[in-house]
Amino acid sequence: MKFLKYVFLVTLGMLVLASAGFAQRVPKSDIKSSKHDFMAGTNITSTWTAASWEMCNFCHIAHKFGSAPTGPSYLLWNHTLSSVSSYGTYTSDSMVNNPTDLGGQMTVSNLCLSCHDGTVAIASWYETQIDNTYAPLSSADVMMSDTTVRDLTKQHPINFAYPDSTTATNIGLRAAVDTKSVDGAGLVPLYNNKMQCATCHDPHAGKADLFFRPFPATTEVTATGSFCVYCHT
Repeated sequence: MKFLKYVFLVTLGMLVLASAGFAQRVPKSDIKSSKHDFMAGTNITSTWTAASWEMCNFCHIAHKFGSAPTGPSYLLWNHTLSSVSSYGTYTSDSMVNNPTDLGGQMTVSNLCLSCHDGTVAIASWYETQIDNTYAPLSSADVMMSDTTVRDLTKQHPINFAYPDSTTATNIGLRAAVDTKSVDGAGLVPLYNNKMQCATCHDPHAGKADLFFRPFPATTEVTATGSFCVYCHT
């Protein structure tokens, strides 16, 4: 009986920990009324209101039919990718794994830049889903200039392999638990062991400032009030 009680308590503890980790994840519904909610708005040339079922279709598409133009299937992406050939890369004497230029690649960061480099119209899709009766967007409706990122030489480095645990410790970074996330629970994700835009920003986290992810509350984060010191220990 004592053994069964022990097993029960251990199992219960694991479930509680798992639930706590999951509870920290931002629900996709947080995108509603955020800056990534394009259901209604005003841009350079247009004021629009989209149909209620089109919330996710500004970026994703559930089904691509035979008549659909070819385009990336990665994360069911539907927004036209940018044709920018080079964004440049950040350099530093402390970098051990240098970034790779995102131009012409297919990563989660390229999906972000398909809007945020300011070269692709909001209403540019591989499969048209938005009814222009509701959303009269034009090619002039692109991301506003104060939210565009086109020169990555001046930005926090992305698209680089996260250092191995020994190297990370030596250069003042938190060692990643696995190749999918720094924390091991997916709250600070890595993509094929690489840091990307979405490592820090969750495009669906509309209630968070600048869509920042809910970083784990470590001693360093609590002491400083900054999530930067979660990775930069």
